[in-house]
Amino acid sequence: MRAFSSTVTFVALAIATGCSGNEGTPTAPNGSETVSLSVEHRTEWRQLWIQGTTDLPDGAFLNYSVTHEIAESSPPDEWPATNLLESGRATVKDGQFWSTVNTLNWPNGNVRVLIQFPFPPQPPPIESRYGPLGEHLTGENVTTVSGMKAVEVEHHFEHRR
Repeated sequence: MRAFSSTVTFVALAIATGCSGNEGTPTAPNGSETVSLSVEHRTEWRQLWIQGTTDLPDGAFLNYSVTHEIAESSPPDEWPATNLLESGRATVKDGQFWSTVNTLNWPNGNVRVLIQFPFPPQPPPIESRYGPLGEHLTGENVTTVSGMKAVEVEHHFEHRR
């Protein structure tokens, strides 16, 4: 079995405004937070592991989507497997996150993994730190999605059976 692994790391650079004795909590509504987020994959037997590292606090939720190229070019009734388009949530613990996708009937092809933060709901401490709609996020890996600010990281690889 071949395992493929690569890392895409985006580190946001920004200036955090305001300081207080409460480390990690913005002191003003215009405070800013950067998020470091990397994602990679590995394959074991017929499982795809999506895993990565981040400086987000424990308990933060990351949304992920995994898309095989066939899911974008063929109607679902022609797919060789029902899960060529998967999505879910992973929880940060000790600076890491992970999830698995069954690739039993996947054909060879290109795959796109997208990781996003902070899509609601988030635990109250996470929401107050980064804002309910990501208002406190800043950096080059921050984009606007449906009216909210979000950190997005993409990872592409070629799936081989």
